[in-house]
Amino acid sequence: MIVKKRKPPHKLLQTEALLSRLQPSDHPKKALIEQDFKKRKAGYTGELSVDYHLSFLTDKKVMIFHDLRLPMEPNHFQIDNLLVTPCYSLLIEVKNISGIVTIDPEFNQLSKEYNGIETGYPDPITQAARQKLLLQKWFLNHKLPCPPVEFLVVFSHPSTILRMAPGHKRLPPYDKMIHAQNIMREISTFNKQYTREVIDIKKVKRLLLNAHRSPEMTSILDTYQLTQKDIIRGVQCDKCLHIMYRKPGKWLCPNCQFSSQTAHLKALEDYFLLIKPTITNRELRNFLNLSSPRTATLILQSLNLKTEGSTKGTAYTKNFT
Repeated sequence: MIVKKRKPPHKLLQTEALLSRLQPSDHPKKALIEQDFKKRKAGYTGELSVDYHLSFLTDKKVMIFHDLRLPMEPNHFQIDNLLVTPCYSLLIEVKNISGIVTIDPEFNQLSKEYNGIETGYPDPITQAARQKLLLQKWFLNHKLPCPPVEFLVVFSHPSTILRMAPGHKRLPPYDKMIHAQNIMREISTFNKQYTREVIDIKKVKRLLLNAHRSPEMTSILDTYQLTQKDIIRGVQCDKCLHIMYRKPGKWLCPNCQFSSQTAHLKALEDYFLLIKPTITNRELRNFLNLSSPRTATLILQSLNLKTEGSTKGTAYTKNFT
């Protein structure tokens, strides 16, 4: 049973919105942003492919938490996937790395060879083992019985070739590195290994959901050292991306004549992703190229956003949690 669903990463949504509104079309930062978008998109796609395999779990006593972020002073720790059963817990760290992957236990390093280029990565086993220790500590801090905690490092790309470095065999804990299609087999093994019920999963569910903290929202413009001048304002046409203009009750594209009553929704989503999570009537008119304060008020009131302040100073807030 999926308790906490996976959502597209905020950074991915920000990067996608930025690419659609970056100006000019040959902006010097565009290639870098496109590269980062492809990486973030591939990572999210890899996580979804692992979710597909986990969807075959039918035991109602198994709780699945996606993208769990738990506080652990002085910071937080992130878990890609956490399975909680009455008998044990399972951490699943997802890696979307294609090509030939070589694991070197001696140097705690993973390297990838792809198209003749070799790239090094930190040892994911070390990362997963650290998450295991932090999760065990989290159970103890909440005065809960600590169940057996297992972990898997799952490679989502089906064509990835996993190899041990010369002179090394696939011994524990490196036997925890698997392809996504083998997840169910490993879970079946854990189910047979752990049969004694240790925890109250309903209580753990409540505590985990209450403890989860969404990542702090960062400015994508600051990430790439951009300003609002680099952003195209206005309502973009769904068909040709031309800037639309407002007519009574609808938006009209002067380029392809496409019309829409709701085209402003995507523009406002872009504003919240790129500029800031709050907007006033004046800011909305400026971003959507609107002249009528009344039209702006009607649009804002239709969005069911949280409001602060009154009259002209009212700020409308988008909640991304």
